[in-house]
Amino acid sequence: MHYNEQTPLLTTVHVVPRQPRYRHSTLRRFCTIALSTTLIIVLVLFLIPVNWPPHQHHDWGHGWGPRMAKENKGLINEELQRVLLNTPDEAKAREWSQYYTAGPHLAGKNLTQALWTRERWQEFGISDTSIATYDVYLNYPKDHRLALLESKTGSQGDQDAATGYDVKYECKMEEDVLDEDPTTGLEPRIPTFHGYSASGDVTAQYVYVNFGTYWDFDDLVKANVSLEGKIAIAKYGRGFRGLKVRKAQELGMVGVVIYSDPQEDGEITEHNGYKAYPDGPARNPSSVQRGSVEFLTVAPGDPTTIGYPSKPGVPRQDPSGAVASIPSVPISYQDALPILQSLNGYGPSAADFNEWWQGGGLGYKNVSYNIGPSPSSVKLHLMNKQEYVITPLWNVIGIINGTVPDEVVVIGNHRDAWIAGGAGDPNSGSAALNEVVRSFGKALETKWRPLRTIVFASWDGEEYSLLGSTEWVEEYLPWLSHAAVAYLNVDVACMGPEFVTSASPLLNKAIYEATGLVQSPNQTVAGQTIRDTWNGHISTMGSGSDFTAFQDFAGVPSMDMGFARTPQSPVYHYHSNYDSFHWMDKFGDKHWQYHTATAKVWALIAASLSGSPIIPFNATDYAKALTSYVESVKNKTRKSNTSNSVVYQVTFRNLESAVQRLFDATLRFDQRAELLQKAVVRGNIPWWKWWQKVKLYMDLKKVNDRYKYFERQFLHGDGLDGRSWFKHVVFAPGRWTGYAGATFPGLVEAIEDKNDTAVENGLVAAPPLSSVTYNISSTQSNIISMASFVLRRPFAITSALKQLPKASSPAARAFHSSPIKQQLFTQRSSAPITTTLSNSRPTFQNAFRRYQSSFQGVPNPTAAGSLGQRLLYGGAIIGGTILAANLIFNRETREDGGMPPYERSYLNETFLHTGLGVGIIGVAASALHRSGWSLRLMSANPWVVIGCSLAASLGTMYGTLNTHPDNYVQKYALWTGFNIVQAGVLAPLLFLQPALLARAGLYTVTMMGSIAFVGATAKQEKYLYLGGPLLAGVALVAVSGFAPLVLPATAARTLMWSERIWLYGGLAVFGGFTLYDTQKVLRNARMAHMGVGRKDVVNESISLELDFLNIFIRMVQILGMQQRRK
Repeated sequence: MHYNEQTPLLTTVHVVPRQPRYRHSTLRRFCTIALSTTLIIVLVLFLIPVNWPPHQHHDWGHGWGPRMAKENKGLINEELQRVLLNTPDEAKAREWSQYYTAGPHLAGKNLTQALWTRERWQEFGISDTSIATYDVYLNYPKDHRLALLESKTGSQGDQDAATGYDVKYECKMEEDVLDEDPTTGLEPRIPTFHGYSASGDVTAQYVYVNFGTYWDFDDLVKANVSLEGKIAIAKYGRGFRGLKVRKAQELGMVGVVIYSDPQEDGEITEHNGYKAYPDGPARNPSSVQRGSVEFLTVAPGDPTTIGYPSKPGVPRQDPSGAVASIPSVPISYQDALPILQSLNGYGPSAADFNEWWQGGGLGYKNVSYNIGPSPSSVKLHLMNKQEYVITPLWNVIGIINGTVPDEVVVIGNHRDAWIAGGAGDPNSGSAALNEVVRSFGKALETKWRPLRTIVFASWDGEEYSLLGSTEWVEEYLPWLSHAAVAYLNVDVACMGPEFVTSASPLLNKAIYEATGLVQSPNQTVAGQTIRDTWNGHISTMGSGSDFTAFQDFAGVPSMDMGFARTPQSPVYHYHSNYDSFHWMDKFGDKHWQYHTATAKVWALIAASLSGSPIIPFNATDYAKALTSYVESVKNKTRKSNTSNSVVYQVTFRNLESAVQRLFDATLRFDQRAELLQKAVVRGNIPWWKWWQKVKLYMDLKKVNDRYKYFERQFLHGDGLDGRSWFKHVVFAPGRWTGYAGATFPGLVEAIEDKNDTAVENGLVAAPPLSSVTYNISSTQSNIISMASFVLRRPFAITSALKQLPKASSPAARAFHSSPIKQQLFTQRSSAPITTTLSNSRPTFQNAFRRYQSSFQGVPNPTAAGSLGQRLLYGGAIIGGTILAANLIFNRETREDGGMPPYERSYLNETFLHTGLGVGIIGVAASALHRSGWSLRLMSANPWVVIGCSLAASLGTMYGTLNTHPDNYVQKYALWTGFNIVQAGVLAPLLFLQPALLARAGLYTVTMMGSIAFVGATAKQEKYLYLGGPLLAGVALVAVSGFAPLVLPATAARTLMWSERIWLYGGLAVFGGFTLYDTQKVLRNARMAHMGVGRKDVVNESISLELDFLNIFIRMVQILGMQQRRK
């Protein structure tokens, strides 16, 4: 250039960007990152597993957790066992019982007891103890009356002003106050009443209906006994009281009176020479059994919020289908005598009916048990006034966190009672639970920690309709579906000397082992354990206690246990004022040894389930039980004279074949689990054979996942016909028994109803059982984590799915009774046994319907208010975040007068393409999810998923990046393929709640928008120096994402820190990349404007899409973790 005096002093000098030092720099950079990451992973795999398993030999075989060496400071399995066996104390159990029974504690009226329980648990060392509150619909008594009336002719009694009849007998409807028993005289005493009974005032003739079971009413109808418009007089027993009222209501009766007949008391009666309580062990004549008459077999829980938690402000349903519309009252046999005696000589006698009508215990009191109806001159006046309210109740929840975050054991007992006492039901269980909590608190003092999380629960509202536990399960269903291993319930710890239990067959093994370790309180030979003195029978699950929601709704293996009375034991005054501390201290458990024995068995089972590396289940026991259940159903079919039906023959042939295949698969699976257990116990893998440790851990994880989800495979999303809340196709309460359980309930109900179509179309059990068989025997594991490509993709999708319930498959059903409460009545027959097996339809269509429907009607806190309010709320979040981020991070402003038009245009086009790409991912993920892709992906081998997704993502990404922008057809095709690949990997996230995903998306847009605003308005190239540090950071984050795949669960601290690095470190790194990529877009715009580069908004958008996906995944995980903690 020629210079002269006219040459400007300042001129524009075009600077060409520095040429790459090497050719193929992009490929070299990729190889450098990949090789560095590989070296880091190998280093981690060599160094971290050195400490797992522990060098010392430890026996994990009886439920002792693997965190042994340093953290447990030498406490070994025998020591934990010794703590759990030696800590429960009879004096302490007596102390707890005395507190709980010192005053009324009706549901919704026992807050002081809830607070006291929380304080005690915190004192015992369970610092994470809180109160969960629900607003439930229930009733409290206002007034009642039952009077025997007679027309004026022939009677000299007081006249009833309302009816014009004379009062022949006025029922007391309250229990005698006993000087020997202080509890009976407490003020205010809770009146005798029925929970969920209807208010009403009726005067009518009455009919004796025996026990008021479905079959008793059927016998009366067949005998042409007039029932419509009459009042029923029924005995307690042989079924749930609410179903007596329900059947009477269906037959047009106008009221129900239920009394306790000495027939149910066995040998201990006044007629046999025993004195009545308090002078002896026989029933006090004035004792009254209170209780709920809600239709338990329709759905437990709040009848106005069936299927979702009863929280403040939720929509409420009409409860009429679940509660009675006719009044009912409980009375003593003392009050029942004049009523029954007035029937003598009227209508047929119970002796004229079958054997189920025989054996009444008041014959010696001049009761002939005539049926009636009573003559028109003799009637009953029944008046019942109830106040229905919505009131809070309080569950006390205590937590001991384990080292495996997605495996949980829940232990529970209810605290509320119908009376001031409740020394047996429920507070013998409450006292035992306190001793269990105290025992684990002692173990915590030694620095012991369980492998799996333990949750303790003191439920409220069980007596009305299992309210507290049902609402809690409905609220935390996603978490329980994913994490719950078992639920261990004790309703009544002691009302006699005989150990009884009911359980899912998976728990049989744990029960037998624990009872074999605890000394029996009623030894006949010194040193006998409970297992030695117990007959070993484990009955099937029914209903009537807090295990119902866990077993029948959530598919969590459950058990219930305690010590029940025998026919020779003192009479237990169930739900009466005489179920008191005085009765327990004098007759029930004089030395309080049954309380502590229950606590010890309970604690040992919990320790085994929470501490054993292999969950101590036995799937073969389940298959064996199914075999017996099928035989039971066949017997039922033979009795119904339908066994020649071709439909039924095919059904049973398929069912038996499926059960046999399941048995073969479970036998092999349990053997495999036992071999793994032995391998863990040996623990002699050299540190340098790290791959064997990794394989052992992954095998353990697979086995435990299959055990954990085994029970859930028997859930049917649509529920049983006519009572859709009950999802389990093997266990449910009998349709007309309540307490008593039924096996294969849908199948049996269809047979009883002679519904061949239902049997043929929906109840062939082979397909669902085959699904269970495949799940238990398959060598493929569910996705633990997924990787994408390079280092800038989510590596752990599944950790964002921790609250995701597994797919449920329909299957089969059985007959049973609740072990404690069922002792109070005698089962009439093999009861209706019931089952619904689904049609063979694509699994994915209904797999998560139950999970999704459980949230219908539950308010979203962020969705409260009008649309305008929600928009304002969202706008305020975004605007406030942008402003705050700008003030904090971007105090310096651009010095070139602001963003020029060409930069703004290029940036806008880039973000437009980014949004379009994210939209393609969302639409494609939704379509893939609906097609069943998500389920197939989650059942695939995780390493195959990682490899395939890496290959597909790398191929489409580098194909897009290396295609010239002018070749737009090929470029946009590859870009679309890249987005579809991302959609395929992210599709399983759609199993999560839409509200959670929406919140995560809102937060992601807010975060990226704020950071992009900072980058766009900052000084030119201010943050481009971050590229190198961010690559180092993303390498560390990527390695942490592989941790769940390669580290054992026992490396708890390492896993904890790797999770934090993955989540919060990842947010920081990819937030930094957003800032870097925004400024890189602007730099490229300037270079293109100067003619030294080309515009390529598609390439720019890929980087921002990856930033979005990584931030979004972490937002989902963090929100999911917060939800589970709540």
